[in-house]
Amino acid sequence: MFPSDEDEVRASLALRQAALVNALISGGEPPPGFDSQRVLAAAESLARKRARSAARAWPGLAHALGQKFDEHFAAYAAASPLPGNGGPLADGHGFARWLSGCGWLPEAGRREAMAVDLRYRRIPSGLMRRRWPTLRVGWSRQSRRVTVAIRFPGVGERWFSI
Repeated sequence: MFPSDEDEVRASLALRQAALVNALISGGEPPPGFDSQRVLAAAESLARKRARSAARAWPGLAHALGQKFDEHFAAYAAASPLPGNGGPLADGHGFARWLSGCGWLPEAGRREAMAVDLRYRRIPSGLMRRRWPTLRVGWSRQSRRVTVAIRFPGVGERWFSI
């Protein structure tokens, strides 16, 4: 069976679409025929939207970082693809882990990350809701306290500071 002209057109279109998506999310070169300035503007707009979504999902972290949130998130997003599961909550979780690895995660972010870890488990493509009882323990350098959180699905959560 020989490929038809229609098959070749579809394959060409798929390659151009993949190149356009790559240019929008990874900063790659846009396919021929696209205005590179407009593609760059669209890519920047998508990056700002991603940062705003993560800030809405992680308000304590966004508030604690203040003006540095956008700067740090841009660096994180440039090196990390958008998670497949969990949306902005999972994206913010990845950002919090990235900040922690850099030594920049503020106390408010640690507490929010602990709350998310209590309710969700990390999977390669993002986050998945936990179905079993969970216990998390965290140390606050700032207040010099240990925080213990326990979650029983269908019952609720309890947080204690010692």
